[in-house]
Amino acid sequence: MKSIYINKIAPLCALSLLMVGAASHAQKFSGVVFDADGNRIAKAKVSLVNTKYKAVTDEKGQFTFSDIGVGKVELHVSAKNFSHINEYFTITDQDITEVTISLSATVMEVVDVYATPLHSSSIESALPVNVISGDELRLKQASTLGETLKNEVGVHSSYFGPVASSPIIRGMDGPRVLITQNGLDVGDASRVGPDHAVAAEAGTAQQVEVLRGPSTLFYGSGAIGGVVNVVDNRVPTNIDNQVDYLLKHNDVADESEATLNVNTGYKSLAGHLDAFWRESNDYKIPGYATAEEVH
Repeated sequence: MKSIYINKIAPLCALSLLMVGAASHAQKFSGVVFDADGNRIAKAKVSLVNTKYKAVTDEKGQFTFSDIGVGKVELHVSAKNFSHINEYFTITDQDITEVTISLSATVMEVVDVYATPLHSSSIESALPVNVISGDELRLKQASTLGETLKNEVGVHSSYFGPVASSPIIRGMDGPRVLITQNGLDVGDASRVGPDHAVAAEAGTAQQVEVLRGPSTLFYGSGAIGGVVNVVDNRVPTNIDNQVDYLLKHNDVADESEATLNVNTGYKSLAGHLDAFWRESNDYKIPGYATAEEVH
């Protein structure tokens, strides 16, 4: 009787386990892929990283995955002429059907590389080493670009007076370090003569990027030392009204500085105005400067 009882119970247990397993793996995961303007993107590739689940969006930009197991998943979305994106979601015992993914347009082709255990792309593996922006940039801001960046890791300054100072990256300067403004070569005389001032003004910049390693290849083979990219709003991207200003004074050289940034616009017309003013005198030191004869 005991063995017969076990034989009858075993199929019921197995059936119940199958029902639980089927219920726990029956979740639905779907969403829509948009661009920055709210238009739906068709033929975008959507996949769950390190799984077999892959899909392509239809004409309405929609995608659907069925029978997803519970747990945390990484969603990777890419499309032609758009920067790819990674999003993380937690799958529970309920369906997820209202996911919206927004992709930003780009003119640079993105090639995904799967040679490492961690999912990454060629651009993600070559990100700028240092990005200074916001309050951090204003606190570190000096009268020259070199003095502004001299305290960053691996960066020094070729000091040729209070108005001529260029960044030195990994011991290389001059033409080996490219200075760009909004991604375009500044092309001033500071690359061939260190006693010349850098044309890019850090006082009106929104952020300063210091690139080293493989990321410099995007700017050509000449910048083997590195790239310093000064980003400002001289090409406005919105019509928001914004006014930024900065007033500074340095009592060592009796230096005064003022910068102004103005952004405005109306309908489809955007405008930008920036200006800076700087004036300094001789450096002050305690006592008198004397030269001692060395025997």
